[in-house]
Amino acid sequence: MTPLRRSCRLGLICLLAATTGPVFAQITPELVRERTEREWTLKADKMRRHLLPLMRVHGIDLWIILSRENTPDPLLELFGGYGVTGWYGHRNAYLFHDAGSSRGLETTAIGTHLSGHLGRFYDNTVLYGEDGLQPHLREYIAARDPRRIAINQSRTITMADGLTAELKDYLVDTLGPSLTDRLVSSEPLVVDYASTHTPAEDAVQREASTATYAILRRALSNEAITPGRTTLMDVHYWITAEWKRQGFEFNFPASLDLQRVGGLTLDDAADPVIEPGDLLHVDFGVRTSGIVADQQKMAYVLRDGETAPPDGLVRAFEASTRAAALVLEAMQVGRTGAEIKRLAEAAAVADSIDLLVYSHVQGYWVHDAGMWAIHDWPERYGDHPRLTLKDGDWVSLEFAVTAAVPEWDGQTVTIMREEDTRITSDAAPEYLSGPQMELWVIR
Repeated sequence: MTPLRRSCRLGLICLLAATTGPVFAQITPELVRERTEREWTLKADKMRRHLLPLMRVHGIDLWIILSRENTPDPLLELFGGYGVTGWYGHRNAYLFHDAGSSRGLETTAIGTHLSGHLGRFYDNTVLYGEDGLQPHLREYIAARDPRRIAINQSRTITMADGLTAELKDYLVDTLGPSLTDRLVSSEPLVVDYASTHTPAEDAVQREASTATYAILRRALSNEAITPGRTTLMDVHYWITAEWKRQGFEFNFPASLDLQRVGGLTLDDAADPVIEPGDLLHVDFGVRTSGIVADQQKMAYVLRDGETAPPDGLVRAFEASTRAAALVLEAMQVGRTGAEIKRLAEAAAVADSIDLLVYSHVQGYWVHDAGMWAIHDWPERYGDHPRLTLKDGDWVSLEFAVTAAVPEWDGQTVTIMREEDTRITSDAAPEYLSGPQMELWVIR
């Protein structure tokens, strides 16, 4: 049989439909190198194109990221991390300065263990020794006299809160009273920067999504599951082995649970054996070149004599598909997360669907900076529900539908769904992979 060749991009699961079955990409030194180099190329290109305009929107003259070994600032991953080799320094300063219309963005790193790889991000690097960081940082700031200095201190945006208490004290001591009053939070800048994506990043996001979908489709199948023998943790470790084998990076561990007749819900901590009649659920996503996916899928294990799931489960999943459309209708650029949640759930009530929405932006982190369509509980979620959906946001379309199943003596089940989407102001919402259109079946 002649193999059916399907095009594949770097990092995607490459399928060659041959008589021996699918062949999947496997980790090699060359694959790791290409994905790593791609990550830093994409991030440096984005920084050069988009950081300065956004700093000017928010009136930031200088953005200071301070970091140190064992407590690295999470935002450094967007600006070179610690390089290909070496470690985060003892005390390092990463400086982004608006040098004016003629010079543009000036980037400087002052510290120790500054890998040469960082040269694509930083125009200037300064290594210090016994003298330490402080005199270099003080001289740098004095020479530029910035009016507004952004630091990573935020009540809501976790990735904009990387400045430790000790480093904040160190910076205040370095600046002195006259400059300390110029400090402002980087939070609004971080939200906008994280929501700004280049076309090359969009392609990587689709790649991560497609790979995730393919892994989960195989995980919730007889390739990974033998009813009566396989446990939930067996599937967990199958997924772990598979993403590692394909050379993807750690994002978050797969989470699994099942629902069973009799009102029983068991998660992976209980590690139950998967039995016929179980309704399975998994939550997982891969990370590639610094960009993540986040999906949830559902499958049913057929009982003896069954050729399809019970009609009640089929209808419950169909209701979840209708709910997905309602949530996407509510997701319009400029709306707050709380507003999106309220409108979608109200529309579901009109359709007699019991819907709970808890969607969020994704990208560099699973729960990224920006809009979360979640309960407006400030003590728990901060300002995320009050932030607006932005043009080009990558959104985890995450929600649950609860429905009664007549074949299960009227017992309610919860269909938990999550799909990777992209939202723009000038086109319909786009699924980046899939979506799951029916309840998957395991025999």
